[in-house]
Amino acid sequence: MALDLVIPRRLIRNGDEDESLAQFVRRRLGREAFERMAQPMIGGIYTADPEKLSLRATLPRFLDMEREHGSVIRAMWRQGRAASPSSPTAGVGDKTALSGTSGPRYSLFLSFDQGMQVLVDELAARLPEAMVQLNTAVTSLAFDKSSGRWQILLSSNSSITADAVCLAIPAYAAATLLHETDAKLSEALDRISYASTATINLAFRRRDVPHALDGFGFVVPFIEKRSILACTFSSVKFAARAPADHVLLRAFAGGALQPELFDLDENEMINRVREDLRDLLGVEQPPLFTAVEKWRRSMPQYHVGHLDLVSQIQQRVQALPGLQLAGSAYSGAGVPDCIRSGEAVAEQLLNS
Repeated sequence: MALDLVIPRRLIRNGDEDESLAQFVRRRLGREAFERMAQPMIGGIYTADPEKLSLRATLPRFLDMEREHGSVIRAMWRQGRAASPSSPTAGVGDKTALSGTSGPRYSLFLSFDQGMQVLVDELAARLPEAMVQLNTAVTSLAFDKSSGRWQILLSSNSSITADAVCLAIPAYAAATLLHETDAKLSEALDRISYASTATINLAFRRRDVPHALDGFGFVVPFIEKRSILACTFSSVKFAARAPADHVLLRAFAGGALQPELFDLDENEMINRVREDLRDLLGVEQPPLFTAVEKWRRSMPQYHVGHLDLVSQIQQRVQALPGLQLAGSAYSGAGVPDCIRSGEAVAEQLLNS
């Protein structure tokens, strides 16, 4: 890894600015740093294949570090010296603060006290009556050039005529709806691939988990050939996720590198997860309960060239009056990214 200090910058030629995460980390920090550090961390965030994952679309800061400082390590040193000595995450090294049964001791992570449904319910409460049609699919979408408006046909056999449409849906679903309107746009949207992932929640008595749980969880290198991508200590990470003297763990399985695990039935998936938790955390006792959720084609994959592809998509969209795309497929997969995306395109539609 120390060779990063002397390895020269990559010579960038026209059209090859982007590279995969795997290529970048191996080139600058070596194979072991990639297999044991970069791959599992990216697997835990994007459930992606790092050989295909675009660094420019996901972690552009590291490419900027190389370009500006010639070395990732040197850039971190300089940024560390420039940073203020006071830190909002003071107490990170205090393991005693993390060894309890429920709730973090500093705000590295935030969520809603009753889960993500809180956000949905609050948004719904602020909308006028009858603005949302539940359990209703859009079966077709067409642009009427003569009127300059959109015709939306619903599964209820009713239709909507709209001045503007925002498709805040997965790219493959948008591709299907837009195929008749713009085949090239549809084809470009279909080039954004997706991975499927499952979450497996397991509850235990605290005494049945020998591990100190002195952290927020762990990620698992693919090279270890285990069944889980990562495991979050949910009741440590967030307050009130488990009663006193109990622990809630959440494991992740599937992703781009292990799609076959996503297809396991729930019982087999739980058994595989328990085997890994036995090896890694020493948990021998059966869980008090388990809850498995499968999210098919839920994680967009930002492959090398993703930003160029998104640029092509945006150019096609701009040629269609009153149309915008929002969501996790384009410029960020996290909840804040999705909110930012939705607000930006809503403002564009209102202004136009």
